[in-house]
Amino acid sequence: MRALLIMLLGGWIVGTLLMSFVATQNFRTVDRLLSAPTVEFSRAIAPLAHDEARGVLRYLVSELNRLFFSAWGLTQLALGAAVVAAAIGLRPLDRTVITIAATVSVIVVVSLLLSQSLLSLGRSLDFVPRTLVSIDLARFRKLHLIYTALDLLKLTLCIWLLIRSARQASLAPMKR
Repeated sequence: MRALLIMLLGGWIVGTLLMSFVATQNFRTVDRLLSAPTVEFSRAIAPLAHDEARGVLRYLVSELNRLFFSAWGLTQLALGAAVVAAAIGLRPLDRTVITIAATVSVIVVVSLLLSQSLLSLGRSLDFVPRTLVSIDLARFRKLHLIYTALDLLKLTLCIWLLIRSARQASLAPMKR
C-alpha cells in the first residue's frame, strides 16, 4: 500500500508541476510567436493588427488553459480519493498521513470550486485590455492569487507526504 501511495503522490507532484509549466508557457508562447513569426504565420495573421492577433491568440491560450485546468481538477479529485484510501490502508496506521492526505483532498475541492469562479470571470475579461483597471480584473487577480497559494500548499503537503512515506518505507523491515 505504501508503494501505491508513493506512486500516486509522485504522479500528483509531477502533474502539478507540469500544469504550472504549461499554463505559463502557453501565454509566453503567444509573445514568442508574435515577436519572431515564421513567414507562413506572418501571412496568416496579416489581416489582423498586432494587438488583435495577440488578443485572439491569448484567448485561444486561455481556453486551452481552462480546459487543461478543468480536466486536471477532476483528475486531482480522483488522485485525492486514491491517496486517502492508500493512506488509510497503511500498516501500521499513520493518523498524520491520513489527516494530511484528507487535507490535501479538501484543498482540491476548494480549488475546484474557486476555479469555477476563475473560469467564468476570466472569460468575461478575455478581451478587456489589461491596462484598464476594473473591479472584475482586481477580483480575478485576487482569486488567481488564492488559487495559486492553495496549489502551492497542496504541492508542499504532497511533497511532505511523499518524503514521509518514502522514509517509512526505507525503515520498514523487508518481507521475504
